[in-house]
Amino acid sequence: MDYKGVTLDPFQEQAIHAVNREASVLVAAPTGAGKTLIAEYAVEKRVAEGRRAIYTAPIKALSNQKFRDFTAAYGDRVGIKTGDVTLNPDASILLMTTEIFRNTIFESPESLADVATVVFDEIHYLDDIERGTVWEESIIFAPAHIRFLCLSATVPNIYALAQWIRRVRPGTPLETIVERNRPVPLKHQIYVPGLGLRALEQLDKLERSRDFGTYFRRLDRHLNPHAWRARLIDHLTEEDRLPALWFAFNRRECEEFAALVRRPLLSDPERRHMLSRFDELTARYAIPADDPTCRQLRDLLARGTAYHHAGLLPTLKEVVERMFTTGLLKLLFATETFAVGVNMPARTVVFNTLHKYDGVRVAYLRTREHHQMSGRAGRRGLDRAGYVYSVAEWPHVRSRDIRKVIHGEIEPLRSQFNLSYATLLTLYERLGDKVLAAAEKSFAHEQEGGPSPEGGGRLNPRAVERKLREMKKKLQVLRTLGYLRDRALTPKGRFAKQIQGYELQVTELYSRGVLRDLREQELAVLFGAITYEAKKSDWHRKSDTPRLRWLRKAAYRAVDPILHAEDAVDLEDRIKELDFRLMSAVAAWAGGCAWEELSAHTGASDGDLVRHFRLAIQLLRTAFYAIAPDDPIRPRLRATVERLHRDVVDAERQLRLGPTDAETPFSPTVATEKISENIPARFTSNSREV
Repeated sequence: MDYKGVTLDPFQEQAIHAVNREASVLVAAPTGAGKTLIAEYAVEKRVAEGRRAIYTAPIKALSNQKFRDFTAAYGDRVGIKTGDVTLNPDASILLMTTEIFRNTIFESPESLADVATVVFDEIHYLDDIERGTVWEESIIFAPAHIRFLCLSATVPNIYALAQWIRRVRPGTPLETIVERNRPVPLKHQIYVPGLGLRALEQLDKLERSRDFGTYFRRLDRHLNPHAWRARLIDHLTEEDRLPALWFAFNRRECEEFAALVRRPLLSDPERRHMLSRFDELTARYAIPADDPTCRQLRDLLARGTAYHHAGLLPTLKEVVERMFTTGLLKLLFATETFAVGVNMPARTVVFNTLHKYDGVRVAYLRTREHHQMSGRAGRRGLDRAGYVYSVAEWPHVRSRDIRKVIHGEIEPLRSQFNLSYATLLTLYERLGDKVLAAAEKSFAHEQEGGPSPEGGGRLNPRAVERKLREMKKKLQVLRTLGYLRDRALTPKGRFAKQIQGYELQVTELYSRGVLRDLREQELAVLFGAITYEAKKSDWHRKSDTPRLRWLRKAAYRAVDPILHAEDAVDLEDRIKELDFRLMSAVAAWAGGCAWEELSAHTGASDGDLVRHFRLAIQLLRTAFYAIAPDDPIRPRLRATVERLHRDVVDAERQLRLGPTDAETPFSPTVATEKISENIPARFTSNSREV
């Protein structure tokens, strides 16, 4: 059925009917298939009923984007809470990161009493090693009256996930809707540097030939990475396959590759239009025209190319995203984070390699990763097909490995359930020694033992036992440090449970008196050391005054007992240790220096500095609310936040600026009017017809 140029696919119709039946819904569909439209409908329905809806996202950038989208339709009925930003928190429609939603469940569940629907966008993040537990905790412990709308990429064990949700939320009907077809089909191409386009069957044949050994020598001897990239870009241009997203897996490469594109990709009118919009946006976001990165990006955009990665200032990242949505930006070199959440498709996706560093070693991309990033190819309503070019370092990479990455079975979701100290304290206060039963509600417990009927996703029973042992070890650490006593929380325990993230470090520093006599700049340095994790490639100016030497020693003495207690039980998931390497930059920023002056204090990128300052601000605010109102430390914590929360670090300032009228983000759903005006009448009733 059509409405305002949009044809509802059958899976969208089914999901909308399920929402109308007051069921929770789990929707699994390829990237770009139109899952977001279902979420927009669910939110519209709740607002029309006078009830509230929460939209959670895995990354702050996506929360910010959805905040702008919903604000354009609903004005001041929209709010946001991400840790960096809190605006209109009692609004009918509230955007959140999933961590904030989980924290709200534990800290103020009464505030969710009138929330009817919670959208979990990108719920397949549930198997993210570092953060996946947050999704499990949210599903297990959310109030029973809430209905979930879970949006997922295609994964093989989606029905096992649905079965688990039904088990832990037995009073809630759940409907599972799976769409396997993409609205825009993908055409996969293999590009071998030195050989050009090759089919996998051709590589198979070459590997079996007598001349196979010569390819190693010939390709290695003549391979010029700049030359083959230029040839591939020429091919994309001549075959009319731009705009393209070119995924590289480190920041340096993104910048280097963009700078090496010599071929102009824009006509003169396009170039003038591009630069005019860029200048409008940088002026709106108050980005100085003489900023070196801004100048470099402007030069690149004049040729139709740019780069995007987490090292950029958040405002510059957003400017690049806005330029991409215009369609004028023909070639964007980006890290994989660009593929998450925000709907910015291209005609073509290029993988610079099929390997990436996974935090431990360089390894092949998982099939699911390749599948998700490939999904950005093909724009609904504009392209008949999307094109995916995978650059394969053949013959060092064999055809069987290429085939597995591109066409292999998508890996199933696996539980990463791992309760934090603060969550354990919250649950222990409620459940006592029965807190370990929480592990039995985890997705890990659902996956335990036996072959999976869906062909994957089961966990070895020993893996589940290990998770249980880790919980027991954490409880022992809490007893050793005096957070639990006589089957109850001590004052230290009650303080720590209010701080989700770095809870033990902050509690020990507070309870041992380290915060008591610190000045504002010193508080900034200390909270920066709690949250900061240095990159090996960054240099840092040393700051070694007697006062700071005392602060470091006092802080280490306060935190060391945590490390010793974790060592004593041989805990795997240990707290982050203090890192004071950024303290010169933190002290300078808290002291009022200009942003450009920070380059004299550290080699850390602008984006990393903003992120770390915002993390420190978030933790300072959390500590402020955990400390008693009459404590004299509180005013200094607030003043420290004000010292750090300014200029480009101020996330609220960036969010309030929003997009300009001259630039409208591309949306394949073309849903610029409110959904209630567009959804056919038969979807707005409680009809059971499907």
